[in-house]
Amino acid sequence: MQKNSLLLFNPSFITRYAPFLRDRYLLTKSNHLRLRYVVGGSAVFAVLAGMALGNVLTPSAQQIALLEPAAGLTASAQLQDPLRRDPAAKESAALVAQDEQAQTNSLQPKLVQVKVGKGETLSEVLEDAGVSLQEASDVVKVVSRHINPRQIRAGQKFDLRLDPDSTGSSLAVTEASFAIDPLRTLRVERGNNGDLQSRMDEKPITARRQAARIVIDGSLYMSADKAGVPDRITANVIRLFSYTVDFQRDVKNGDKMEVLYDSYLTPEGELVKTGDIVYARIVLGGKEYPLYRFKTKDGTEDFFTPDGRSIRRSGGLMKTPVAFGRLTSGFGMRNHPVLGYTKMHKGVDFAAPIGTPVYAAADGVIEKAGRFSSYGNYIRVRHSSKLGTAYGHLSRYGKGIRPGVRVKQGQIIGYVGNTGRSTGPHLHYEVLVNGVQVNPRSVKYTIDNRLKGNELERFREHIRRLGQEYVQNVPSVKLARN
Repeated sequence: MQKNSLLLFNPSFITRYAPFLRDRYLLTKSNHLRLRYVVGGSAVFAVLAGMALGNVLTPSAQQIALLEPAAGLTASAQLQDPLRRDPAAKESAALVAQDEQAQTNSLQPKLVQVKVGKGETLSEVLEDAGVSLQEASDVVKVVSRHINPRQIRAGQKFDLRLDPDSTGSSLAVTEASFAIDPLRTLRVERGNNGDLQSRMDEKPITARRQAARIVIDGSLYMSADKAGVPDRITANVIRLFSYTVDFQRDVKNGDKMEVLYDSYLTPEGELVKTGDIVYARIVLGGKEYPLYRFKTKDGTEDFFTPDGRSIRRSGGLMKTPVAFGRLTSGFGMRNHPVLGYTKMHKGVDFAAPIGTPVYAAADGVIEKAGRFSSYGNYIRVRHSSKLGTAYGHLSRYGKGIRPGVRVKQGQIIGYVGNTGRSTGPHLHYEVLVNGVQVNPRSVKYTIDNRLKGNELERFREHIRRLGQEYVQNVPSVKLARN
């Protein structure tokens, strides 16, 4: 091999074949090898030598496996073996592997519960859970078929099932559900064709009579609340008895209240809503005031006393024409809290939070509803040719209240406010006889309208049945202490 490799440089060989080599441009005129072939050959030699040296210095994965067969390395790890003894490189590789594993795990099917934060939209909550913008938009679209997504409030929780989409690059909603209220649940599901579908599931409700017996200690509201009576029922009890009971002065500790009312429950026993009161009784200082709901033969429903008198049609003016409140100023001379001098106070004031319902003291017609002098927002009702009532400092008016509209006793005509010349939220209530303000406690306004004959007998049988229902449903006496 050495002889053949040096043949080209042998003088006798060059002399014999020089003309031919010169014709092929290998040699110069002086029979020397041309420079371009010398340089090119050197370059090829250098490349071949480098490749051979690289194979020696960087063994292949198979060579490593032969050298360290017990290491148990994977192919990818074997290729990185020269770095595995470097602590910094080892830590970096671990972090990369951890990140790759986290990305893999994030695309696994999962069940999550998300909660809407303050100022967040449903779409933003879904995106935070790993859903794509388009997927979140599709969910919002199907949800909007049943409710306005903008009405979803902070704190609302959603149960989601997420699965990788067809591309495997992002998550898609397979199922979603959330409770709109105790009765309704909105569900979103992906159909067999891949489209999202939604439906509203409603639980059946069962009507049931519930009863309560309260011993008052403090306020009636607080005592009833501690005994588990819903606020709506307590407010309606107060309204029922307002025609004859002054809840600011007449109610004392140790007095009692009984109530039988309709309630509506889910199959799990959760209270969805309360219905009508069918029986209520208050005992004040040993004196009883029972009332019974009854439908007359003409289809009218009302509350009646045991002797068959309708409280609305024969009970006179309500003594407390506000849902709840504290009597702060009576009728008569007083030092005016704003003007600072003694002045006649031509009504009574009930302090109550803004928005507390105000009731019509009796049946009548609205004469005025609007701003009036120092009264602020003001309503005046005519009950007869001689009798009227007025309500001042209101925050707003009841639905449909305007001059000329007829109202019923106990109907909401306005709400407590702080308008006009007022130092705080309260109702200013006046009773007018022939246009002149008088002390409300001095007015007697009744109409005899009792049940008679067969109607009265039917009513008495109704009282007996309600008494049995109350006994069957009332729990043991609940003492409510503040």
